[in-house]
Order: sequence, then C-alpha cells, then structure tokens
Amino acid sequence: MKHGLDLGGTIGGSLIWEAPIRIFHSSHVVEAEIGSYSYVSPRTEIHHATIGRYCSIGDNVSLRGSAHPKEWLSSHPFPYTNLYPDTRKYEPPLTFEGYGRRTHVGHDVWIGSRAIVLPGVTIGTGAIIGAGAVVTKDVPAYAVAAGNPARVVKHRFDAPLIERLLQSEWWNYDLPRYLEQHQDVPLDNPERMLDFLARNGSDIPRIEAKRKSYLREKNKIVIRTIQAPGT
Repeated sequence: MKHGLDLGGTIGGSLIWEAPIRIFHSSHVVEAEIGSYSYVSPRTEIHHATIGRYCSIGDNVSLRGSAHPKEWLSSHPFPYTNLYPDTRKYEPPLTFEGYGRRTHVGHDVWIGSRAIVLPGVTIGTGAIIGAGAVVTKDVPAYAVAAGNPARVVKHRFDAPLIERLLQSEWWNYDLPRYLEQHQDVPLDNPERMLDFLARNGSDIPRIEAKRKSYLREKNKIVIRTIQAPGT
C-alpha cells in the first residue's frame, strides 16, 4: 500500500483521500473524496461523491454523479457536454444543473450490495442502506433505509443515543491504531464506548487530517499531499 491507498480498481479524473483507504478490484472511482478507513468493494462505480471515514461500500454499488434532463428536446447530454471531442468539435451551448451533482455520504455508513444512490443525495452519518435499495432522497443519520425507492424502515438506536454518537464525533479517533496496543475497548456496546471515549479520549490518537490527491496529468499519475489551511 503506497501513500495509504490500496488500489485494486481504477480512478478516472481525480481522487482525494485520507490514509488509509482501500478500493477493491474492478471498481471505478471518478472525481471522489474518501475518508480514512473507508473501503469500496469490487465492481462498484463511484462518481462525483464525498465519502466520510469508516464507511463500508458494498459490491456492485452505484453512486453516479449525473442526472439527465427530462423536459428538454433530448435526455442525451450533448447540449451541455461534448462526449465526442475527437469527432465533433463544438462548444456545448447550455448548462444543466443536474450534471455532475455531488453525492454526500457521512461517516460510518454501510451501503449494501447492488444499491443505487442517485445524484445529489446526502446519506447521513451512521446510516445503513439495504442491499438492492434505490436511494432517491436524503437519508437521516443512523437510519436504516431499504427498498425501491428506498424508505426509512427504522433507526439503529434511539434518539438520545444517536445525539450522543453525533456529538462524540468518534470517527475522528484512529481506533485501529489504538487497538494495536489496547484490547479492552467496548466497541460492541455504543453507550459504554461513549463513556470510554469520555474518560480516555485524550489518550487515543486522532486521525491525521492530511489528505492526498491522485490526478492524471499528460498520461502520468501525480500524487500530491494537500496541506490543511493554515499549515
């Protein structure tokens, strides 16, 4: 793993990430940002998306970055983007707000196999998306959504615990690194874990907010470190 990127798939355009992340074979990631300890399973397409830390993206998932105009002459994108510059040299005369709409995925989100997330949707931190779901609208934090179209079927925890989890911002801790030296961590009990963080948080390392970018320039791959503001 170089630069904290375990890359088995392909990248189109650019990728910005926090180490470590893993992109499994046969997946394709385009113009995305991915946070620490998140992974993308095989045969998944991610376009124009921002994904938080500790996210689990299943196989054959689709997070696509564009809608198509339904009220125009054609639903084809030729009026606002030229897909064929080698054969038709024209400047697209229009813009379409649905083109390249960004999808936002919070922290600790699990998206099940074969799920489809439409452009511009926001999936809240801690949410779970069921296998095969088609997500057409925003999903709240710690909700479980399933079906076509996806609907919230329940929440993972009650409201007070959800509030505590969100306030704790536990995903800023480098828990796998802490586990290298400490095993007595109640990860299987959220309430006890929050109490543990309240007592021991100062001893747990934080994830370094150091991002890197992957970009193709003139048939060459360039990896750069992105400095945080003020550094």
